Amino acid sequence: MKDITYVFIGKAARVFVFGLVSVMTPFYLRTLGYSAFYVGLVSAAIVAGNVFSNLLLTWYESYLGRRMFLLLFSALMLLSGVLLYVTSLLPVMLLACFLGNISTTGTEAGPFQSIETGMLPSLVSEEKKNRAFGIYNLIGYGASSLGAFAASTPFYFQNDLLIFRSLFLGYGLVGMLLFLLYLRLGTAEPLSEERRSKRPGLSGVSLDARRDITSLSILYSFDAFGGGFVSQFLLSYWFLFVYHASLESLGILFLVVNIITAVSTLAASFLADKIGNLRTMVYTHLLSNVFLVLIPFAGSFPGSVAFLLLRQSVSQMDVPTRQAFMSEVFEDRDRVSANAITNTFRSVGSLPGAPLSGILLSIPLVSAPLLIAGSVKIVYDFLIYSGYSKRAT
Repeated sequence: MKDITYVFIGKAARVFVFGLVSVMTPFYLRTLGYSAFYVGLVSAAIVAGNVFSNLLLTWYESYLGRRMFLLLFSALMLLSGVLLYVTSLLPVMLLACFLGNISTTGTEAGPFQSIETGMLPSLVSEEKKNRAFGIYNLIGYGASSLGAFAASTPFYFQNDLLIFRSLFLGYGLVGMLLFLLYLRLGTAEPLSEERRSKRPGLSGVSLDARRDITSLSILYSFDAFGGGFVSQFLLSYWFLFVYHASLESLGILFLVVNIITAVSTLAASFLADKIGNLRTMVYTHLLSNVFLVLIPFAGSFPGSVAFLLLRQSVSQMDVPTRQAFMSEVFEDRDRVSANAITNTFRSVGSLPGAPLSGILLSIPLVSAPLLIAGSVKIVYDFLIYSGYSKRAT
């Protein structure tokens, strides 16, 4: 139980600062005088960094080991936070955002989650697996909600740039905390000599697993393409752009949003026990995308907030169930590679969304990002259900 406690603590600390940075960064860029296009560019750099890290993990996980990667990515978080603290030069900020595995969503699709969700099923019994994924995501979204609320801190100091930068430094210090935490993690290592002797890459992944990895990577990247238009990073900017919402009000809003999301992820595990992981994934995700499409039609800040809250009440119930679904499809030896590859494709798929949203908002076609996102994600729901319903349990 000691190792699963370390995983949960690491998740909480990491996602707290992810939630903070994802809401705060667009305002920081706006305060520095950067336009919507550059906000989208920074978001794209963040996503590209997650892609690169997941590719490294995919290629060298069997060679270097899980703990080594957890330590490496923790050290890069520290470096990223320090760079963002010491300078506001755009090229350096882009580099820091690329290296730091920062999340644009307030949650994760990066390498930390690829490793941890691959390890989690081996830390609990089979009958407790869905519950463990539910708790893992409950902790994540709960921490993210507090981070989003903390993002309003600069508002109380007249958006002083030093306060923004100090919070980025805090992000880096969490990376140091994670480094110390993962040094104590036992389950990730040691790797067997058989796995250490294999060449880097996918040589140890079974043929059946490769087929599922290919199929799910395509489906997940399609879903992520839609999601790239409506990350928490971009939604916070959308409310700023359309309704001139303050950082204070958005901090409170995303606190509530992520609390609702946290509770829903735990509820998802109970629903999955009744109707299965795939059905829970699809049914809840489909409903959430209907609410997403309705957000821009509300015509007022309270109305859009209401539809956002309705969306969040079900939109992330597919996250723990998707992780549990992956553990059903893939054996333990293939699981981290499968998570890393599919997360890589999710990140690649989401890349166009940020700059395209920036362009659409600049034109301005303010409703287009949300409409595109909802439509694409509804198509994904039908595609994954038709592809895997016969294998659903």
